[in-house]
Amino acid sequence: AVVSTQSTGMSKSHNPTQQEMAMGALAGICSGYLFKKVSKYAAATAVVGYLAIQGASQAGYIKINWKKVNDQIEDLKEASYLRDLNEKIADLTDEISEIVSDEDTLILENEGRMKATARRAYEALKENAATSGSFTAGFAIGILFA
Repeated sequence: AVVSTQSTGMSKSHNPTQQEMAMGALAGICSGYLFKKVSKYAAATAVVGYLAIQGASQAGYIKINWKKVNDQIEDLKEASYLRDLNEKIADLTDEISEIVSDEDTLILENEGRMKATARRAYEALKENAATSGSFTAGFAIGILFA
């Protein structure tokens, strides 16, 4: 869409990076503000719920079978461990197939995992530096003033 500089009041030398930075900052402020507000209410709800259950338990309204709770927690830990292990095996299989088929990955393999990850992160941040930086600053401001 073509925007007339006369109708918007912008000069012809308007820099798109300024607009990206402004949008990133605005999105960051809104996200930070909402994050802090929602996290406060979520924490308060969890605390009130916990206190209500404990109070009802102490008053004798409900009886908690702690052995069953502990058994289920142990089962969940074991299932989580096995799920994580299966995911790691699947990830390794995918990486091996990438290494075999992708020339860039072979170069990255020789470069070292940590260095390659850092380089990828740097490249991604460099491409979106203005937006990422303004979003981060806006997020901090949103949290600060919430």
